[in-house]
Amino acid sequence: MSGEVGFSEWHPWSDRGELPGKHLPGVYFIARSKHKPDTHRNCDATIYIGETTGQSLADRLRQFNVSAFSERAGHSGGNTFRLTLLETTPAEHIWVSTCPVSMGMPYTTAYIKHLERKLLWEYVCTWGRYPACNHS
Repeated sequence: MSGEVGFSEWHPWSDRGELPGKHLPGVYFIARSKHKPDTHRNCDATIYIGETTGQSLADRLRQFNVSAFSERAGHSGGNTFRLTLLETTPAEHIWVSTCPVSMGMPYTTAYIKHLERKLLWEYVCTWGRYPACNHS
């Protein structure tokens, strides 16, 4: 097993196509804030913590975008965003940070699943709820 993992800097939603490692699977944060968030973990601006193992981060973020800003299904977090936050959240207030993972199989999938659940657990322990666009 080899590979290095870590979250990218926060990027404006409009720049999600320029994220490092976007061609890999991984874990991602989506936040809602007028200004670039200054932290990743336990950030109260976080509205979604997600993962993808069977497709790239770029593909999964595109699915979120389609579901969030149109009537098309495909991403439950994007659907929730559209139904609950879209009217009060301009696109320029959305931020994304990704953690691409490439460790070889079966390590990549296992680590991604573990990391997403760990981050959700930490968020729930801090705020007493799931992020606004995550479901239990």
